Amino acid sequence: MNEYIEIKGARIHNLKNIDLRIPRGRLTVITGVSGSGKSSLAFDTLYEEGKRRYLMFSGTQFMVDAAPTFDQITGLAPTVAVEQRIIRQSNPRSTVGTRTKIGNMLAVLFATYGRRDPSYDDGLPLSMDMFQRNSPKGMCVKCLGNGNLYSIDEDKIFSDGKTQLKDLLVERLLYRGGARKRLDEFCAYHGLTVAQPLHTLSDEQLLALKYGDRGKTSFQGVIPWLLNGFKCGEISGRQNGILSEAYGKKERCTKCEGTGLGEHAMHTTIAGKTITTLENMYIKDLNDFLTKEKSGLPGMTLINEMILKLDCMVDVGLHHLSLSRPVPTLSGGEIQRLFLASFIIAQMDSIIFIFDEPTIGLHEIEKANLIQIIQNLVHRGNTVIAVEHDENFMRAADYIIDLGPDAGFYGGQRIFQGSFDDFMTCELSRTAPYLADQRKLPVKTTYSKINPAKMLTIENACLHNLRNLKVQIPLGVMVGIAGVSGSGKSSLISGTLVPKLKELLTIADEDEETVFLSDARVSGIEYIKKCFVIDQKPIGRSRTSCPATYTGIFDRIRNMFASTSDSIERGYGAGLFSLNSEGGCRQCKGDRVIRYHVGFGNYIEQNCDACGGTGFIDEAMEITIEGKNIRQILEMSVSEAIAFFGNEESAAYDKNICHILLTLERVGLGYIKLGQQTPTISGGESQRIKLAKELGKQSGKDRLYILDEPTTGLSFSDSEKLIKLMLELTGHGNSIIVTEHDPVVLSNCDYIIELGPGGGSDGGFIIATGTPEQLKRNEKSIIGRYLR
Repeated sequence: MNEYIEIKGARIHNLKNIDLRIPRGRLTVITGVSGSGKSSLAFDTLYEEGKRRYLMFSGTQFMVDAAPTFDQITGLAPTVAVEQRIIRQSNPRSTVGTRTKIGNMLAVLFATYGRRDPSYDDGLPLSMDMFQRNSPKGMCVKCLGNGNLYSIDEDKIFSDGKTQLKDLLVERLLYRGGARKRLDEFCAYHGLTVAQPLHTLSDEQLLALKYGDRGKTSFQGVIPWLLNGFKCGEISGRQNGILSEAYGKKERCTKCEGTGLGEHAMHTTIAGKTITTLENMYIKDLNDFLTKEKSGLPGMTLINEMILKLDCMVDVGLHHLSLSRPVPTLSGGEIQRLFLASFIIAQMDSIIFIFDEPTIGLHEIEKANLIQIIQNLVHRGNTVIAVEHDENFMRAADYIIDLGPDAGFYGGQRIFQGSFDDFMTCELSRTAPYLADQRKLPVKTTYSKINPAKMLTIENACLHNLRNLKVQIPLGVMVGIAGVSGSGKSSLISGTLVPKLKELLTIADEDEETVFLSDARVSGIEYIKKCFVIDQKPIGRSRTSCPATYTGIFDRIRNMFASTSDSIERGYGAGLFSLNSEGGCRQCKGDRVIRYHVGFGNYIEQNCDACGGTGFIDEAMEITIEGKNIRQILEMSVSEAIAFFGNEESAAYDKNICHILLTLERVGLGYIKLGQQTPTISGGESQRIKLAKELGKQSGKDRLYILDEPTTGLSFSDSEKLIKLMLELTGHGNSIIVTEHDPVVLSNCDYIIELGPGGGSDGGFIIATGTPEQLKRNEKSIIGRYLR
């Protein structure tokens, strides 16, 4: 067996034709500043080549890209990767139980050994699918397994006959993308225009508009579209929130009490508990229950297998989840650890595992356990490669690879490869000086004065494991929300405070659904002019969306192209320079690639031969500004674009574009490309793009920014930039609430609220509050011992 994975001439994205060797059977960390090429090496080179070789071995046929991204790779074994930017789950019915198969095991247990309530015994033998809400036999007949009932208020939608179709469907109902195309098809078939008022429609046309035209077009009707969107998650995020609030109503199903399960499941028990009761327990509590009761329960073999899986989930820091928890609500770090638990249970060896910052979302006290588990994978004969910035993780590694020295064009070089001890003496590295204490991250020595009369107060916070809390959050300062995983941080801020603020304020939050929690009370909002919720959810779902479209600068760029003399002479408008409009390639629809399904849930992407991978038609590519066409500009990094649009003597000069770009650079995103596709952007990058967008267009004070682990994916030097920006915001009279595990970020807060002491049923209390210095001296504080 080869002792090393040898890579020669790696050159994808910004990698500079580098040669590397990675030891087999060891733990290797790939580090470097954000945008230095870490993911390009780990995922786009090693994982993609490992996947390609496996598919070739399995007999799958596919085309080979004409442009190889390396010269040679030897010593590569079967490769498994869990990358944060591709593990976002969208199926709203997928839960922790279904993903881990523990839900299936419980269903088998209840079907085999369950005790039925005699009054609900219909004589039918129990079967596994009677305990699964996604099965026709197991789902509630009233809500069809959803747990909720949805209705639409038609009068609110169609009451004003003067409303034009465009105003109703595009502006109010937010028909976008494919939904808009289906609307245009409907209008063309029925002889309508989008400018036509509702009262001019015949009864037959109005009925078809409401409920669909029985398959004559792909337009399914407004009412079915809304209902399916609310039920199945097809209408997502802000759009779902707006529409459900304005026109829809969601009520808990009274027949199944919100469980989604049918009569058999609701009235069958084991040890006096229904399957729903067990699914709703925290993983730790369910594990404790099965361990304690297993001697008196039937199905010992099955129960022992479940306990093994639950033990692994507790070990990787998922004790605070429940089997009923929807997968789309998990963080990237939680999903990654869910995969890690499955790898441990499978007891595989001779595999190359590639992880993307596995410590994300973990408290300092929880990291040692995770590191030990990953080292156990290595001890079984596997190779583990992790893209990481965490100091604890790097110190535990057998081998370090540092890429850089900087980001984007100025990165992609091999700065170091070797042991951790040798790495600390590397003079070229941007990371090593922080590890060797030659350079330190900034830490506040004086704290902003807290005004006791200017507080945001939450009362009766009782969501999930919160213990009917009353919390006072100082305004005008930076407040950190700390606590171990599952202690109640997200329940307090994302689940309680944010929804209540949505009731009372205009909030810039494009991703969260509107949820009202009437039991909680919030006061002190009179001190806030506007609130910005900046989370890690994707900035768009379309593959043609990108930082340029999200921040709004692409509109200015397209107009700039449309105003050139060549465009004016040819009659080109701004739409010609849009991937989603007339300028998009007809074959790939602006996606730049054609995707081929090659089996086993895998896809191979090949550059579109019609557009050459540009995504644009030829006419759009022929127009240039200062010698650059539209694709060349989208391929620029933020830093490169600043130079291009910031030259006052150039025809491309635009101070508004530069303002947004400079803000992106300030939040550590100088390396990101203007046209980088949304699916390739991590959660941490998405959050910083959102922050830059708001900072670029807003000024003033008395604004509240709510952030969720903003340093995710950042190197030490990039974290330093972001911390300075956050301190600058509060210095201008704004407020920041940051949910965070990073001791450096928390050390720079003016006030910390710590929840705990444990996670799940052991959490939900306020265990410490005060300045970082006060928490250091507080014996009840867990985070206090890690603060700088």
